[in-house]
Amino acid sequence: MPLLFNPENDLALGVGCRHYTPPPRVCSLHRAGGLMPVWWAAGGEQVVAPDATPDEVEWLRHEYGLEASIGPDGEPRPWGWSEDAARQFIQAGVSPGGLPSSQSLERMRQLSHRRTSVEILRMLGCGDMAGREVSALSEMDLIAGGGLFLKSPWSCSGRGVFSTRGLPAGTVASRVAGIIHRQGSVMVEREFDRVRDFAALFTSDGVKVDFVGWSVFATAAQGAYTGNLVAPQDTLADRIGHEVDIQRLVDALTVIVAPHYTGPLGVDMMIYRDGGRESVHPCIELNLRMTMGFVALEVQKRLRLDSPRLIGWEFGRMEGVPLLKPREGFALTLR
Repeated sequence: MPLLFNPENDLALGVGCRHYTPPPRVCSLHRAGGLMPVWWAAGGEQVVAPDATPDEVEWLRHEYGLEASIGPDGEPRPWGWSEDAARQFIQAGVSPGGLPSSQSLERMRQLSHRRTSVEILRMLGCGDMAGREVSALSEMDLIAGGGLFLKSPWSCSGRGVFSTRGLPAGTVASRVAGIIHRQGSVMVEREFDRVRDFAALFTSDGVKVDFVGWSVFATAAQGAYTGNLVAPQDTLADRIGHEVDIQRLVDALTVIVAPHYTGPLGVDMMIYRDGGRESVHPCIELNLRMTMGFVALEVQKRLRLDSPRLIGWEFGRMEGVPLLKPREGFALTLR
């Protein structure tokens, strides 16, 4: 299977076109992480990384014993599916007949919209925790007030998300208008008193969804992703510290996702303070793609790490141990 690291995919979904041009820094991350799928590639699987150099391939073999085979053979598996991902596979030499149809890609795009989390929460019986979709600035009058989170329908890693707390009304209105102009609507959610973030990882085979494991990650104050904990699964479960009804989530995802998608997916969750106690928010968002939680899972298996470490991308000054040869200022590291 040819594996593709396309971190720009959520941005491409927001634009919704086949020929998407990411910002320069995202292009640099794409090239820097081109060989990252080698960490989860099975024997014989190839990686689509046209910018990878022989020196980078040799570095992975020398440092970690990972063999990188570059090419387009097999069933394509990107970081995430979009029209732009399909274009990249075709450009790499993959037959168009082996790619999802335009109709399937559009269905996956709609499932990647943040409104899907509202549907999941309702199926879990947690509709009171769900946000609402607003498609006109005038509708904001119905939900005015502080303590709201506003989110772009397609975005990732905490980007495209901001709190209204302390912001002037004019600033909020300007940002909302911009999001609606670019993506057609904005998701409005109440703010929760966040304690810690985590996610549940799943795979879909096109018929049912199965639970794979836990992901515990760190975020900045505004929710931007900063890294994933690499540790055995029992250690991650201890860090979460709360029971989660995974079977109900599996059942909901099997109904909503499985008929339309095959591959990895993650559901971001949080522990939040609710009065004097802690509670679980079972679905902050659905990531219909690979996530850094899966990467952390594979790195832990490959390196057999017992002591918790943090995996993430660093830019500029590097403080951790690189898992890929640093490139263009970016380094995937363990800290």
